[in-house]
Amino acid sequence: MARKNIAVLDFGSGHISVMMGSLSLNDTLNLKGYGEVTYAGFMDGEFLDPEALKDDIHSAINMAQNSAGCEITHLYIGVPAEFCSVVVKQTAMNYYTPHKITEQDIIDLYDSADNFKNENFSVVSRSPIYYMLDDGERIIRAKGKTTEKFSGLISYTLADNKFLEIIQSALSPLSIEHVEFYGEQLSESLFLVDSEERDKCAVLIDCGFLTTSVSTIMGDGLLDLKSFSLGSGHMISDMCKLYGITPEQAEELKREVSLNEDVDDQVFEVNLDNGETKEIKVEEVCEIVKYRIKQIAKTIKKCFDESDIQIPEQSKIFLTGGGLDFIDGAEELISEILEKDVTLLVPKVPGLDKPHLSSTVSLLNMALKKNKQTIGLFFIKLFKRK
Repeated sequence: MARKNIAVLDFGSGHISVMMGSLSLNDTLNLKGYGEVTYAGFMDGEFLDPEALKDDIHSAINMAQNSAGCEITHLYIGVPAEFCSVVVKQTAMNYYTPHKITEQDIIDLYDSADNFKNENFSVVSRSPIYYMLDDGERIIRAKGKTTEKFSGLISYTLADNKFLEIIQSALSPLSIEHVEFYGEQLSESLFLVDSEERDKCAVLIDCGFLTTSVSTIMGDGLLDLKSFSLGSGHMISDMCKLYGITPEQAEELKREVSLNEDVDDQVFEVNLDNGETKEIKVEEVCEIVKYRIKQIAKTIKKCFDESDIQIPEQSKIFLTGGGLDFIDGAEELISEILEKDVTLLVPKVPGLDKPHLSSTVSLLNMALKKNKQTIGLFFIKLFKRK
């Protein structure tokens, strides 16, 4: 059997990332290759520069392959929240006599409610909020249990067909043997948030460069998914316009501020393109950063208020993503607005434990474990099943 070279393709709102890896015998993730390119990104469910997207994707893939010294055979693509929606359905199957649940029974349960007829969206992930047997107990692991009635609350992630078609077109010239799509926020939630917290219901906020997603998680599925086009790139843009500096210089200023310190009379010195040095008050930069973080937090709160899901008081709220990474005091400010503690989450992988890598590492972990025959999840192939 030919060796599988597994990789993931992750669309951040500011970067395209391709990561290749493998799992060791003890399920430790080993990085084999990595490629990352800056691109125009997306907002409001649309790529900002679709004409350049194909070349950007190919560049990231080539960088990863060159880094790994081998070609990708299996590629898993994360669908960003702005191109997804989540639908939760209750479904049941009756056997009328004691029946031992098999893997096929779980698939049949998913299929029984997978009757979406929408030409604009396709199901890319299916996973359980919970299963229920005769005794009425809610469980997550059903295989091997005996019951006469098998029911469950199932979460379906649907992806915008326009996104699928655009990526299919970009990848069509490449000789990649196997390609699948997966809901990015689901893989992130399952990998980053401990099962004990998911079982009680939890919220994962992923703040990126141009977009932010809010995932409500229970069991092994998403109860709700919302996203909005607001991220750290907006504070970068503010500083560029106000001070006449480059995005790179603005990013550096963003990383150097601390929202927890007294910054009276402190200044940043920035070298401009014309050779002059510009002094920028640290207090002004802090105010820009604070304003945008508050705006993000208030929009997150609005997502909570507009959701049909009542989040339990004991549910924990987690934050990840590269948007607010390196900003000292960002978590505390969001906590203040939401009136709940917010905890930063990063991948528990040595060398890859950075918030901006959360979605990519989570996708890779999912892809590698899927190839070890992980049960209970559903993936949609890029090309039609035969």
